Amino acid sequence: MMGRCLAWFAAALAVLGAASARGPDRSRSCSTFVLERGAALLVGHNLDEYVAVPGLIVANARGLAKENVTFADILSASRTGSVPRLKWVSRFGSVTYNVFGREFPDGGLNEAGLYVGEMTLAETVWPANSTAALLYHNQWIQYLLDNFATVDEALASLDRALPEGNCKWHFLLADRKGGAAVIEFIKGEPVVYAAKNLPYKILCNDPYDAELKDLANYEGFGGAKKPEPQYEREDPRFRWAAVKLRDYRETQPAAKYAFAVLDRLNMGNRKWAVVCDLAQGRLYVRTSLAPKVRWIDLAALDFACAKPVRALDIHQDLEGDLAGHFAPLTAAWNQEAIEKAWAEIDMGVVGNLHFKPRIVRGLAAASAAFYCQEGR
Repeated sequence: MMGRCLAWFAAALAVLGAASARGPDRSRSCSTFVLERGAALLVGHNLDEYVAVPGLIVANARGLAKENVTFADILSASRTGSVPRLKWVSRFGSVTYNVFGREFPDGGLNEAGLYVGEMTLAETVWPANSTAALLYHNQWIQYLLDNFATVDEALASLDRALPEGNCKWHFLLADRKGGAAVIEFIKGEPVVYAAKNLPYKILCNDPYDAELKDLANYEGFGGAKKPEPQYEREDPRFRWAAVKLRDYRETQPAAKYAFAVLDRLNMGNRKWAVVCDLAQGRLYVRTSLAPKVRWIDLAALDFACAKPVRALDIHQDLEGDLAGHFAPLTAAWNQEAIEKAWAEIDMGVVGNLHFKPRIVRGLAAASAAFYCQEGR
């Protein structure tokens, strides 16, 4: 079975540990790749799930003053403990796709051309006892988009800011200059693949080194096995992406081809498909409930923080250019979005009564704590 890559289900398993024995296999979930040839430089991402996936597309302002939020902070709806605190002011505006309201994206693109996105990795062990500031894993994605223009700049920040949380994720980063990296957290330490150590800019739900070893068994990549079939009990998406990316020709429309690659990687439970054109600063999206391809040009958005943060429902039945459809993301709408996401999870009587309200309050409180630096 395909697995779950979303924060809410992983959170449920973390809190209700016994549920992991009953839950579906989470090993085949989201997938991401970089399509790069000639003038084409795009990232494609599939979000796969068994349940409905509500969410927002958020236009995140530059000039917002922020502070790191940990999972413990979210559960208590306040700053807790004596963990290192990190403050910053967002340098870049960004457009992100968010399940849990503003400031907690699953991925996105900033106006400098940096993309960051997550996928499930069961082997993940987050850093502990670190001198670096720790950020809830969704917020860490936003931190990178707020502050950095290139993958190299983002990688250089690992000595002062690291992710933590209840989910098990690894990350793909890409930038407008053609830089890319995979970041995994194995045995509590960051493991980075970049440059010559990243021969294929693809990431699914196995450790990157394991994917490389498997790919070497297939024709065209060093081995003799045919890459097209799906063999029993294995995940073919990494090699299918490698084949499709290898076969891309510059005469083909790049965004259309990126969606075709995502279609190839769809194993039946896709809820969102996102394509980010890093060179052009455009984000395309289609979903299971809104299947028409829509797009947002980041250059058409006003990222000034003096105006309210704006968003739109990712499943809103629209087509074409979405820039004119953003609306102010009020505190009530943001909380409603968080509640809607958690409503998809049945955590049992205790979890539904006690855990869900805590995390909804905590996420809503954390996202409301940031303010515009202008005029202060």
